Amino acid sequence: MILAFLLVVTVAGEKVSDESMLFKNIYRCNAFATAIEHGKRTPHDSRRNPQQNIIAYCLPKMVSEASKFWD
Repeated sequence: MILAFLLVVTVAGEKVSDESMLFKNIYRCNAFATAIEHGKRTPHDSRRNPQQNIIAYCLPKMVSEASKFWD
């Protein structure tokens, strides 16, 4: 088992992500969470105001080393 980070996304209080959105690197996971929450279209977009009713964050989770990761 290894420590990974699960990207969790909710829209209007309903979870729309699943358990397969795993990252090995917390900073990579947080980059996706920030882009989703703020509606960034490119990595160089300036920070925008958070979108309404969209929340994204990363949770630490122990997973199998054979899990698929997105980084």
